[in-house]
Amino acid sequence: MLRARKAIWWAVPGLCAGVFAFPGPAAAGTPTGGTAAPGVSAPSTTPAPTATGGALAVSPSTVLERQVALVTGAIPASASGHGLWLQVRTSSKGAWVTVASAAAAADGSFTIAWRASRAGQLALRVLSAGVASASSVTATPQVTLSVYQPVLATWYGPGFYGNRTACGEKLTHTILGLADRTLPCGTPVSIAYNGETLTLPVIDRGPYANNATLDLTSAAATALGLTETSTVEMLSLGGPLIAPTNLFAPASPAPSGATGSSGSNVDGGASAPSN
Repeated sequence: MLRARKAIWWAVPGLCAGVFAFPGPAAAGTPTGGTAAPGVSAPSTTPAPTATGGALAVSPSTVLERQVALVTGAIPASASGHGLWLQVRTSSKGAWVTVASAAAAADGSFTIAWRASRAGQLALRVLSAGVASASSVTATPQVTLSVYQPVLATWYGPGFYGNRTACGEKLTHTILGLADRTLPCGTPVSIAYNGETLTLPVIDRGPYANNATLDLTSAAATALGLTETSTVEMLSLGGPLIAPTNLFAPASPAPSGATGSSGSNVDGGASAPSN
């Protein structure tokens, strides 16, 4: 899972998000066996695209921000000479943004390489110019790419147990959750660290020190094996809000090196202004 994601880190200095060429006879970002479509841009006013047959795939389906994902699929061979546009949408109500262009091979197949320039659960699709008219546009089915963001995380707990968090939860040494400065209370967040992945709800506000983005509860830190301020991988998940659960592990001393959140709150916990 995490180790697999790290194993596919392709460092290509000097390249930005979008299409680029790999060494060898075929180029990623252009179709296998096809030709690149330099300067091709999506129509300024894209009509509502019609769906096409076939499937779209992305590999790997989970990457770190700035890693490369390969998007593969096919369009009807009759449209192979027309332009293709890879588009990304970050939410169900967000706008589609064109991030790369290419052209399909003679049989309609294509492979587009995209360096993920934004974190989140991203919807991907490929548009192609229709063959019926110059203004017609077709779209492949959508596929989801999960992009994690590396962030600095601290942990807290000792000295705050028994107090209420900014989200109203009672902080205990077994509660699994995290503090974030902006995400709504209950937002599920996937955290990956040292080969472990855990989905945690936002239960508090913070951190406000150490240039950290997240503050894990002591139970969450224990479950992930985090003992000090460290870089973790974060993905804010969509879907319904979730409630915290508890880590039912044998009693053990708190890990050394706790940093905790800063601020003042009469109820204790990682303090912050309420929502």
